[in-house]
Amino acid sequence: MGPIENGVLDLAERFVVLSRQESGVYRCKDYLTADHQAMLGQNLPQEIPTSAGVSSSASETSSNSGGINEVWREKICEWTFQVIDHFDFNREIASISLDYLDRYLCTRTVNRKTFQLAAMTSLFLAIKLYEPTALRMSSFIELSRGYFKTEHIAFMESNILWTLSWHVHPPTPLNFVRNFIPLLEQSGCSSSVALEIKEVARFLTELSVCDYYFTTRKPSSIGLGALLTAFDSFDDATLPLRVRERFLDRVHMTGVIDPAAQEVLDCKGRLCETYLQDSGYHQQQSEAVLNDGGRYSPDCVGDIESSYHNSKRHCDRNLRNAVG
Repeated sequence: MGPIENGVLDLAERFVVLSRQESGVYRCKDYLTADHQAMLGQNLPQEIPTSAGVSSSASETSSNSGGINEVWREKICEWTFQVIDHFDFNREIASISLDYLDRYLCTRTVNRKTFQLAAMTSLFLAIKLYEPTALRMSSFIELSRGYFKTEHIAFMESNILWTLSWHVHPPTPLNFVRNFIPLLEQSGCSSSVALEIKEVARFLTELSVCDYYFTTRKPSSIGLGALLTAFDSFDDATLPLRVRERFLDRVHMTGVIDPAAQEVLDCKGRLCETYLQDSGYHQQQSEAVLNDGGRYSPDCVGDIESSYHNSKRHCDRNLRNAVG
């Protein structure tokens, strides 16, 4: 058996493992539906206990409870990317962080302050596990401008780890993209074109992180949908039809991923729509980080509360353009 066949075998085994993970403990429910919230609502909202140093008066709990929706999630996702770019971390950390947050929120209702704490802690946990550069908790706490303290993060970290049963290595859409690329090259695509496709697909997977629609979709469907969307950016001379067809055949031969599955097609359609809406904004954001000489600073996590009532999709655009 030659090296290409060996590579296919290794990839096939890898896809089996990743597929088992995404369909098992890392599967996320549609936790914002009325039925799911009603089921969770049988329990009181999960709050930061007074033993962690935060007082929760009845009025504060009432004013901050409920109202967690897709807009709130989008805004916290944008904040997550701000922090990651500020520290020059791998942007895939955002996907991992939001995976922790989404699965945590599948299990309980929270008030808005606890939601912000859970999001902040999920990001800190993902950075600790996946970034080789150590980040002091004190530096991270500064981002909240006094909104939370060290003991709050420590309490929530234990809570999240317990809730997730320590399943903290989720398969990400970009993980699947990376594993699809060798199949693309083995299908006759040049390495240079494959690299370009990978970069477009990577960008699309980043767009998917902030869209609640994708929380219930398999990372494999998102990753493959991102690649298929990226294919549309290349003409037939650069990426011949026969290469595309061979690639889809090889994906199907893995035995665990069907490129013709409706979920894959739905993800592709949603990514196309999201790309048209958001590509300009994300390009502006990246340029702001690269061009302001290191002065770029993420918004305070507490600012999400004050700006909520003025929010629309990616409503931080004007605020971010003013940061510097």
